[in-house]
Amino acid sequence: MNKRRTFFNKSLLSLAGLSLMPTMLKATQKDKVIDGRFIHMVFFWLKPETDIAAFQQATEDFLRQVPEIVNYHLGEPAGTPREVVNNTYSVSLVVTFASKEDQDVYQKHQAHLKYIAENKDKWTDVKIFDSWGKEG
Repeated sequence: MNKRRTFFNKSLLSLAGLSLMPTMLKATQKDKVIDGRFIHMVFFWLKPETDIAAFQQATEDFLRQVPEIVNYHLGEPAGTPREVVNNTYSVSLVVTFASKEDQDVYQKHQAHLKYIAENKDKWTDVKIFDSWGKEG
């Protein structure tokens, strides 16, 4: 039994990487809940000439300046071609906050306002979805 556990653990390590192992083995239902009660989801449709990597770097640079952010995810379409999945956007951003008030601070934060001013000419469309969840 002990050899099977060792083999299983080594397999997980090779698939998930050392940094994810403790989370994978110790996950509880509460660990599966996203940190932050307020979730701000932004989807950008960028102009064809826009450098996506530079746009993402500018996005991360401004996000790091806002202390009210609990965490964030910056990504691109996953290429999951199903009828219900919209893969037409260029870049997605999901930002979490502890409260609506923290998200309100973010909206008025100088780094956020500067980011919009410097980057708004790079997108053809942007869609935002905000979600407020109950405490876990």
